Amino acid sequence: MPTLKYMFFIVLIILVSLFSAKNMHTVEVYFFDGYSSDRSIKIPAMVLIAGSFGFGFLMAWFFELFTRLKFKKQLRLKNRQIENLEKEILNLNHASIVPSSEKNPSSLANS
Repeated sequence: MPTLKYMFFIVLIILVSLFSAKNMHTVEVYFFDGYSSDRSIKIPAMVLIAGSFGFGFLMAWFFELFTRLKFKKQLRLKNRQIENLEKEILNLNHASIVPSSEKNPSSLANS
């Protein structure tokens, strides 16, 4: 599955790069600044497309990282809980296994 994910990502990068290379002209990007809406910058479309793709990739990676850390924390908590329950089972098994001499104290007197 990870191989398929990497192949898809490589194909996506190639497609974005080809699209960006075909759109080398300069575009004007307007920003809404409240008082003056005439504020704009001129940048190549290739930079705008690549920047948008990179920003989207970083945002997706950040949220995926956050989710992965949350699952790792849950896994550690569950593993601790499993270890504690296994220790409790061992303690209960040891407590339930009582030697026969302790069960019947009169048998010691008979020996």
